Amino acid sequence: MLGKPSRSPLVKNIHLCIDNASLNELLKALLLEWGYRLTDNPEEDPLLIISEGLKRPNGFKHALTFSTSHYQDRHRLEIPLTIETLYLALENHFHRTPRNHIRINLEWPVRVRVRNQQFDTNTVTVADRGIRFISPIELTREEEMDIHIEHDDETYDLHAKVVYSIMGREIGRGDQIEVGAVCTPQSKEVRDSIRSRIIGSYLNRVRPLLGSNLFAEALHQLNLTRMSEAIATSGPSSSTPE
Repeated sequence: MLGKPSRSPLVKNIHLCIDNASLNELLKALLLEWGYRLTDNPEEDPLLIISEGLKRPNGFKHALTFSTSHYQDRHRLEIPLTIETLYLALENHFHRTPRNHIRINLEWPVRVRVRNQQFDTNTVTVADRGIRFISPIELTREEEMDIHIEHDDETYDLHAKVVYSIMGREIGRGDQIEVGAVCTPQSKEVRDSIRSRIIGSYLNRVRPLLGSNLFAEALHQLNLTRMSEAIATSGPSSSTPE
């Protein structure tokens, strides 16, 4: 059986020093949603996320700067902020083998066609280039399949290859088999649509923590697609976390 790629269990500490109050509160909520820990103690070696122009506090070794200039790299991100660039910048800082694509824990119904058979199941995680789903059968690495997804008003027909297959009991999920697959080839339009849904779902989840007014103010600090913004500002989230 193929094992899940290993990822470090390190504590991911972050200290925020942001000059916009609404963006600061949105970032707090997002970072906690993503599994980061907030601290103001430099001895815990956190990543400092700071607005350009603010005085850098003493004792912080690593910093990610939010800038209004158009120049950005792994240590500097542009405001208005693109959520996926922040997600990937944090991945690159905290993990030796970072994820290269934004993902989210979501249970979407899917239909999988593989080995001349098909089964209906649900996703565990969704990324803009792949998915992880519950499978009634064990699949082998590089095995190909077709995946059909209908969600809200969108339909995705994806071709995918298995990256890993793992028994759920190995990761505390009982006897279910979980399969990770990368979708290839995939059009830019499909990637952009799925990515927009992921970002919108994350924002929708944290919106209740801010309240409508503060959340609306924070959105002005973000660079969002129309789909992401529509999902973020829709009714109560229908995206249930894993």
